[in-house]
Amino acid sequence: MEYLQMLDIHKVYESNNVVALKGAKLEVKRGTVHALVGENGAGKSTLMKILCGLEAMNKGKIFINGHVVRIRNPQDAFRFGIGMVHQHFSLAEDFTAAQNIVLGNEPHKGPFVFKKRILEIAENLYLDSGLRVPLDVPVKALSIGEKQKVEILRILYRGGDILILDEPTSVLTEQEIAELFENIRTLKKKGKTIIFITHKLNEVMSISDEVTVLRQGETVFENKVQNTTKEELAYHMVGERFSFHFQRKKLQRGKILLEVQNLSVMDTTIYKVKDVSFQVHEGEVVGLAGVAGNGQLQLVEAVVGLRKASSGKVFLCGKDITTLTPKQRRETGLGYIPEDRLGVGSSLDSTIAENIVVDRYHVSPFSKWGLLSKRTIESHAAELISRFNVKGKVRSLVRFLSGGNIQKVILARELSADPSVVVVCEPTWGLDIRSSLAVYNFIEDLKERKKGVFLVSSNLDELLHLADRILVIFRGSIYANLSNDGSLTKAHICEYMTGTRCDFREVKSNVV
Repeated sequence: MEYLQMLDIHKVYESNNVVALKGAKLEVKRGTVHALVGENGAGKSTLMKILCGLEAMNKGKIFINGHVVRIRNPQDAFRFGIGMVHQHFSLAEDFTAAQNIVLGNEPHKGPFVFKKRILEIAENLYLDSGLRVPLDVPVKALSIGEKQKVEILRILYRGGDILILDEPTSVLTEQEIAELFENIRTLKKKGKTIIFITHKLNEVMSISDEVTVLRQGETVFENKVQNTTKEELAYHMVGERFSFHFQRKKLQRGKILLEVQNLSVMDTTIYKVKDVSFQVHEGEVVGLAGVAGNGQLQLVEAVVGLRKASSGKVFLCGKDITTLTPKQRRETGLGYIPEDRLGVGSSLDSTIAENIVVDRYHVSPFSKWGLLSKRTIESHAAELISRFNVKGKVRSLVRFLSGGNIQKVILARELSADPSVVVVCEPTWGLDIRSSLAVYNFIEDLKERKKGVFLVSSNLDELLHLADRILVIFRGSIYANLSNDGSLTKAHICEYMTGTRCDFREVKSNVV
C-alpha cells in the first residue's frame, strides 16, 4: 500500500478563474524518491502546496498510511511529517545556519533560549544526515547549495518524513548536484521519502525510483523509472513527440558592444570582484561560469548599474556607462534578465501587461501626452504572451503564475526591447524542456541579429550549448577565458571553477 496518496485533487483560483488542477493523482511509496514532472503551469507546485497546507483544494482526498488526513495549514503538514524546500529559500540571512534550523522551535525554558543546545542539535542533525554545512556562520555567507541544506535540516529537525524538493538543482553547480544526490540517497536509506520536482529528465532517470507526470492539471502518466525512458516522459509532458535538438550557430563576431575594463567591486571591506576585464562582440555569446559566491552577482550588478564599482570602467557601444543609472543604461541598449525573478525581475502584484511595459510605459506608442494607451499596452502584451507561450492573460497578476511562466514574462519584456547587449542570468531556471529550447532559440536569434549576450549560468551544459567563449570566475578574478570550439568539457571548466587550475597565460592569450 502507498504511504502517501493524493486522489482526485481539484484546484481553481477564483480570483482569475484559472483551473490549476483537475482530478490530479499522486501515489508515493515510503522510503522512495518519487519524481514529479510536467511543463510550466502543469500544476506541480500547486499540488505540493496543497500537500504542505499552503493552498486549499476545492475537492479531493489525501491519505497517509491509508488514513484520510486534513491539511489546512503548514502546521498540520508538519504534524504529519511533511515539509517542502521551495525554489526561493525562506531563511533569516543574518542568523547562523544553526539558528535557522531551530527557528520557531528553539530549545528553551521560559524566556531563556539554550544557545549551546542549538549548536548541539544542529551538529547531531548534520552528522546523522550527511548534510554538512558551516553551522556557526550567518546564512548570508553561505553558498546556494549550503542554504538548501539548511532548509532540509530545518525539515528534519521538525520530524520530517516526507521531503518535497522543488527544482532543487536549478542553480547548483555540478559538484553541488552530485553532493545533493548523495544526501538524497543517504536520507532514503534512513527511511525518508523524497518527492523530487524537476524538469531535468536526466536527473529523473538518475535519482528517482518512480515518476508521475502532470499535464494541464491532470495526472497523465505513472511508472517505475526503470520501466520508462526520457523520450516517453517528454512525450507525456508535452502531449506530442518532441526532440530536444539544439545546434549552436557559427560565430560571426563583429565590433565590440560591451567592454569591461579593470573592474573591481568592494562589499564592505572585501573585494568581491578584482580587476576584471572582458569584451562582448556583435553576434557573440560570452558565458560566465563559477561556483556560487565567487563574485558573479557583484560583477553583474556593477555592469547593469545596481551596484557601484570601486574602480574600473564599463562601456556600451563605445559609450562610458560606468556612472549611469540602471534606467539610463537600459535606454543606451542594455537588457537584463536577473537571477532573482521575484525580487528584482518582476512586480508580483502587477499584471502581466504592466510587467511587460514597466520600462517603456511612458513612451510612444504606450503613452501619448502623458496618458496611457491601455488598449495598445494590452495588445502588445497579448502578442508577447502568445509568442513566448506564457500561460496567463494580460490582466493576470504575476503573483499567480508558476515560476517558469514568471521567467517567460521577464524574457518577453527584455528580448522585445531590442537591446544591443543582454545580460542573462540563469535563463532556464525552472523552465521545462520545450520552454528551455525556446529560450535557447531566442538567444541564438539575438546572436544572429548581431546583438551581444553575456550569459551567467550555473548549468555547464547550458553554457556549452550556447556560449562561444566561457569566462571562469574564481574568488572574484577571471581564471580562464576559454574558446568553446567543441573540445571543451565540463571537467575542464570545473578545474578552473574550483581553483585547481589557473593558467594566466591562457587567460591573457584568450582575451579578445
